[in-house]
Amino acid sequence: MSMSLMERISSGLSGSEMDRILSGMEKALSAGLSNPKNAAVVAGYIHVIRERQDTVIHRDLLLNLAATWVVRDDEDPGVIDPTIHQKKLELFEAMCKEASHDFFTRLDIAPLMPLLTMSPQDFQILWEYNVEEQRKLTQALKHLNTHLDTGRKK
Repeated sequence: MSMSLMERISSGLSGSEMDRILSGMEKALSAGLSNPKNAAVVAGYIHVIRERQDTVIHRDLLLNLAATWVVRDDEDPGVIDPTIHQKKLELFEAMCKEASHDFFTRLDIAPLMPLLTMSPQDFQILWEYNVEEQRKLTQALKHLNTHLDTGRKK
């Protein structure tokens, strides 16, 4: 399970973001790639996916990973309780706003260990960069969807 979570983190996209991208690509395909506008939309989506694989540590995925790995005394480690999971996410979110990344020190996930050597200030800069990149992704996906030409040429 942890490997699939790490693979998801390395993609730089959440499941819902990936679904939106794939849906947009499917719409462009069904509208016809013979239309250059639709082919450009698909190319735009592919560019977004490739770019995010190299540049973004997805904050939502990272927080969910932390919430999964950090087990409270009052929860069963074999069962993810959605209520408890949400409370942990809220706590970690609040910690991130304070530039605190203490919960990472308890995870002991090798690929995340470089985050532990960062100063709180550097971590905050990285965190804010990734939040901004997620905001830009949402805007890019909306923008790409507006360029889809669903009208068939006669």
